[in-house]
Amino acid sequence: MNFNKERFANFAKYDLTINKAFYRNIALATIAGAISVALIGFMARYSIYTNMQYDSMSDIYRDVDPYTFEGYNWVYFTAAYEIGFLFIMMQIFAGCWAHNLRNKQGRITELTLPSTNLEKFTWHALLMIVGGFIACTVSLLIADGLNALLTLITYGAEDGIASLSAAIGDIYTVRGFIENVILRSTPFGVGLHDNSPAVRAYQAMTFMIVCGSISQVFVYFLGNALKYKYNIILTYICLQVISTILSILFFIGSATLSSIPTFMELSADTTETDPVNIVTLWGYILGGFALILAFVFIWWSYNRYTKAQITSPFNK
Repeated sequence: MNFNKERFANFAKYDLTINKAFYRNIALATIAGAISVALIGFMARYSIYTNMQYDSMSDIYRDVDPYTFEGYNWVYFTAAYEIGFLFIMMQIFAGCWAHNLRNKQGRITELTLPSTNLEKFTWHALLMIVGGFIACTVSLLIADGLNALLTLITYGAEDGIASLSAAIGDIYTVRGFIENVILRSTPFGVGLHDNSPAVRAYQAMTFMIVCGSISQVFVYFLGNALKYKYNIILTYICLQVISTILSILFFIGSATLSSIPTFMELSADTTETDPVNIVTLWGYILGGFALILAFVFIWWSYNRYTKAQITSPFNK
């Protein structure tokens, strides 16, 4: 458990020097993917906007407000796809932290370097989790800048410029997402306010989803501690099997949840507060449990790393 800053810095410098091509390639792949998602989203939005302008019945073009649901709010859908892509990349980052151990020679080198297990594990975790998050954030900002430039050229300064980053912020801060998407796209939620049942339920569900996503990232982190090759594919398969089992169990027990209203039914003037409170409570409980699991996965990964061998039944 001994930790020396100088040894830690030396190991970090060594790892960055030896594996610079690997880290550069995965960072560039993240940037390229984020840009691709933004471009596809922009082209889809442009296609919808153009089709809305053209009236085929009278063969004329009409003025369309770019801030309608089909125009401006399309940015939220692009932002949602960006979230999905960057979440996948975070799982890949987490599933590559032990890439030095993929082959026998790599394990010999890693295990004989003059640094403690804690120093090496801390560096790998910081680089692939914190560094991966920074790479995803930078990729999003680059894609956001490109999206803003294209919308500026296409629609002008007053029409259609919207930030992907701001849209993601709205999604996770609840208020903007409800105002800009839900209230414009559905007849539900009239008169929503910060303390309405729908907002409270959405906040709880958002907390649960974020914490569950963090926990899932560290499942891939643990998967790499257990298996050095093909771990991302194997972890994905295991998660799908577990998800299928849980879905079946949820379906069996869904009869007991039939009285709970859907999110869209939770308008501000609803009197069904008890079901809403149940949804809100369980959202925070499950979110907290997911965070605890994330720490368990980190500890388990470190434990497996300290017991790494040059060869083992799982890693030849």
